[in-house]
Amino acid sequence: MLTYKVGNMNKLLLIVLFIFTMAAQAQTSRALKVGDVLLQPLKCWACSLIEAEEETIYSHIGVVLAVSPEIIVGEAFGKVRKLSLAAFNAKTEPGQKLMVIRFRNDDLSEDIQQAADAFMKNFDEDFLGAQYDHDFRWNNFDESGREKFYCSELVSKLFQGFVGIETHVKRMHFQTNRDGWMTFFKGNIPDNEWGNSPGDFERSDLFYQVGEL
Repeated sequence: MLTYKVGNMNKLLLIVLFIFTMAAQAQTSRALKVGDVLLQPLKCWACSLIEAEEETIYSHIGVVLAVSPEIIVGEAFGKVRKLSLAAFNAKTEPGQKLMVIRFRNDDLSEDIQQAADAFMKNFDEDFLGAQYDHDFRWNNFDESGREKFYCSELVSKLFQGFVGIETHVKRMHFQTNRDGWMTFFKGNIPDNEWGNSPGDFERSDLFYQVGEL
């Protein structure tokens, strides 16, 4: 009888924990603002290379472009595109969560909110539809002369062009799992080229963590 009661109590605690977690996630989702950055763990071979190299669980990144009437996220994934938060989150590695980060400078964050329509327009005109940059080079262009972007480069250049804020850029290194990088880049690794990663956003003093989704 005692075992039965304990078992029921454990089930009740799990249910309460589940409800609390879902409520917390819903609260974070409702609190999203235009300009928030979403750090995302992905499950793929190249993703594992990125995460190991940068010592982070995050291998992808997106940015909130709109919160009403629905939450829209911009990302470089296959190409530069817009999608719903639900569609963006559907890629998250099972068992992991998105991390929401926001500019520490409240005035800067508020400026982006006030100019939300212009922020979206800037994304549409300067970035939407551009090719994904599989070579991870900071200044790389397609055959028509249009710039290509990888995920963290896209977010960096969107912010730089719209509000003049330069996020962290560094000389890139590809030393962890070197053989894997040789395969990924087909022997032409961009060592010491300028660039950044989702991990650089995670560690940046420009942002603080809002919460997980």
